[in-house]
Amino acid sequence: MAREQPSILNETGAPGGGDPWESRAGPAALALMALLTLQGLLFIGESSQTSDEAVHIAAGYSYLETADFRLNPEHPPLIKEWAALPLLLLHVQFPWGPLWDQGEEWNIGRIFVHENRIPNDMILLVGRLQVLILSGLLGWFLFRWGRALFGARGALLALALYVLDPNVVAHSSLVTTDLGVTLFMFLAVYALWAWSERPGPVRVLWCGLAVGGAFASKFTSFWLLPILLLLLVVLFALRTPLSSRSRVLPLLVLAACVAVVAFAVVAVTYAGVGMKAYVVGLERGLHHSGMGHKAYMMGQYSEDGWWYYFLYAYLIKTPIGTLLIVAASIAAFLLGRRIRLKDELFVGIPIVVLVLITCLWKVNIGLRHLLPVYPFLYLATGRLLAPPGGAAARRPRAAWAIAPGVLACLAWNVVEAASIAPYHLAYFNELVGGPRQGHLYLLDSNLDWGQSSKALRRYVESENLPIIYCAYSGNGDPWYYGVRYQWAPGSGNLDNAKERPVRVPEGLPREMLAVSAMVLHSVHFSDTDVWAPLRRQTPIAMPGYSYFIFDITRNADAHAYIASLYLSFGMDDYADYEAHRTLRLDPKSAVALAVLDKLKEKATAPPGAPGG
Repeated sequence: MAREQPSILNETGAPGGGDPWESRAGPAALALMALLTLQGLLFIGESSQTSDEAVHIAAGYSYLETADFRLNPEHPPLIKEWAALPLLLLHVQFPWGPLWDQGEEWNIGRIFVHENRIPNDMILLVGRLQVLILSGLLGWFLFRWGRALFGARGALLALALYVLDPNVVAHSSLVTTDLGVTLFMFLAVYALWAWSERPGPVRVLWCGLAVGGAFASKFTSFWLLPILLLLLVVLFALRTPLSSRSRVLPLLVLAACVAVVAFAVVAVTYAGVGMKAYVVGLERGLHHSGMGHKAYMMGQYSEDGWWYYFLYAYLIKTPIGTLLIVAASIAAFLLGRRIRLKDELFVGIPIVVLVLITCLWKVNIGLRHLLPVYPFLYLATGRLLAPPGGAAARRPRAAWAIAPGVLACLAWNVVEAASIAPYHLAYFNELVGGPRQGHLYLLDSNLDWGQSSKALRRYVESENLPIIYCAYSGNGDPWYYGVRYQWAPGSGNLDNAKERPVRVPEGLPREMLAVSAMVLHSVHFSDTDVWAPLRRQTPIAMPGYSYFIFDITRNADAHAYIASLYLSFGMDDYADYEAHRTLRLDPKSAVALAVLDKLKEKATAPPGAPGG
């Protein structure tokens, strides 16, 4: 059976029909890759440690040094090992001892990153650059596959959308597992497609390595299984690249070989001895997925999430220019601008499967979990700029009309990329009023992941504030980035931050309270109204779009409220300090007096009594 030709081929079978962009495509792609790198470096330089990065780096280093996988088993080791690999050359110190014996990953991560012999910025830079390299590889293979399917212009469009997406830039520049699993899932499908074009052992090996890389990166890689199964069904049904007499056996051999190679990759990342940790991590991951995770969307809170969470997050956190191009691509597909059926299925099946899975997933804590969809979605937009051929040849006017619109949308994306830099993680589009309004719609890794300590420090320095009150979420302690603060009740903070004997002295000309977005909306508190009074006030500044600054200078009500929070969080010394401070501002403050009365009750209560 003669093989059907891709629609981008002209009558002579040459790609693009002499399209001048074919000779310019390589340099243009490299320029776009350089733009991705530049944006990533800007983001890296500005961003403090996010929630899980210290643990990931420390865990990866410990794996390489000891082949012991006790730290952070809830994520497979490959990306953590890759990020930590250069640290072996820097002779960093690791906190072996009691913390290691206890597997206390959070304090180990804190000490390893922030109290090492080299600066925390250097440790984070080394690890983050490793992930940025992986993103560059993903961009390059996106371009290569796009060029095979849609020609040079279509490939450059796909790559441009990838490079100019602030979400891609942010997650390409953090030591997390999301970009890694995205890369390997994409490569696995691309490798299977390449094998279907020209079967051979090298492509089988490539596919197995990619599948193994995905499974060694993140447990959401299991989403890849239904995708690959459906694609094998496609190859069987279309008899491509197999003869009609023998189709089942080659596909079974292919699947078996891929499985063996993938298992070998996972085993190697566990040094051949730590596969028990993989099982432990998988069990934790399945438990987490089944139980859900407390999430926030548009002022609502849920443990089970919302089926439309990721669709909504993509809608409001993606540049409008990209949304228009994606919408035009879908319309073009429906109107008949298509390539071969097999190629359409290889691009479309991953998109449909991943979207359906995320609609059913209960862990709604960030658009980053939808990241594996991005390369396939942007690859599909290449049809808009594919050279004349097939359906495009029958609609030449439509083809010429599309290009100016696409260029206008890309120009819009360039403006958006420049305006959000270097705060890419906090990006929200104009549909919801931009990043300043983002906290009203989505939180967690969509906006506030602990990355804005440097922005907060610059604000403090610019306002000449010797010390502030600070309530933040997670374990990315602003103290390590030069922010001197009195701890105020946050969420997920490590004990060393709470126990610092630091107080805002009286008599300062200005007293400022910095509250991060996650704390402002009390997402990880049992009571979601912990900081609710501040939501009715307008902050005077928003460093990094994820901190809110409130002026509480000589504000007795504000100090009394903070005193009551300290009391409810069991921070009696802080509560006593703030209550007395309040009374010096307002001797009749009922809240401050009630706090002091409660402290007296606790002090005089017999041991074991309630409040004692």
